[in-house]
Amino acid sequence: MSIAIMGAGAIGSVIGGMLARQGHGVTLVGRKSHMDAISQSGLHISGIWGRHTVLNLDAVTSPPHKYMDLVFLTVKSFDTATSARDALSMVGPDTMVVSMQNGLGNVETLAGIAGRDRTIGAMAIFGAIIPEPGRVEVTAIASETLVGEMDQPPTPRVEAIARMLDDAGIPTKTSANTMRDIWHKALYSIALNPLSALLEVPYGDIADNPDTRWLIEKMISEAFQVAGACGVDLGLESPEEYLKILWDQKLPPTREHRSSMLQDILRGKRTEIDFINGAVVRLGEEYGIETPNNTALVRIVKAKEGLKAGKN
Repeated sequence: MSIAIMGAGAIGSVIGGMLARQGHGVTLVGRKSHMDAISQSGLHISGIWGRHTVLNLDAVTSPPHKYMDLVFLTVKSFDTATSARDALSMVGPDTMVVSMQNGLGNVETLAGIAGRDRTIGAMAIFGAIIPEPGRVEVTAIASETLVGEMDQPPTPRVEAIARMLDDAGIPTKTSANTMRDIWHKALYSIALNPLSALLEVPYGDIADNPDTRWLIEKMISEAFQVAGACGVDLGLESPEEYLKILWDQKLPPTREHRSSMLQDILRGKRTEIDFINGAVVRLGEEYGIETPNNTALVRIVKAKEGLKAGKN
């Protein structure tokens, strides 16, 4: 199968590299320094899924004008629209396009550009970093990667993608309710990403602190109110039910993980806060729901983002 990874940073490189190890023809589209290093000496994968050097990759800085069977969009949320349009040079009549991204609104944006009938939603629920160009490290996994249709139960094409990823060594299963699962992942990010970025600590430290737990409870409560107003059925009775799942199941495997938002801030880069907590704020304004705690976190992250960028 011919596969392209549009926005091959840490997560995208891991996906592309693991698939290439299975013999798929993979093209990585990413930043020049990372792509140059991969072209020269291969992609070096390390971490919890073992050590691998992958040599059979095409690493480029702009999408080729060649139709692919499958295109993964793994860019930051603020680049979704631009990258989706750029990726159209790889999208033929039978191409499937998968949004494998953080935050809310990406799948809908992609569907508006590539077409709803070819758009698939997915969630990579593992963490990865780029220690240096040409190298990626898989740092943690909270649960299986999920793949699903936007508004229907799993289809044969979704089952095939999930099986392909799972066979490549990325634990994956299909999603019976993709939009619900995207919200569930967003709740995890809403709770942990901004606090990890602001306090510069791993998730476990946040979970152990009564003050950060108090704030997380407030932010999740606001997110639940907003989801309900939007007509999203989270499949949970209350914020308290989700928080129990977060503390008891989702967080323990990722206690040592530091958020990608923190990595972005330390590098002086723009974060995805507008598409995580910021999405709660934006939708709250639209539906007349106050979100003071999420609003405060968004403002403080943006302040730190700006201050760090000014120093780099």
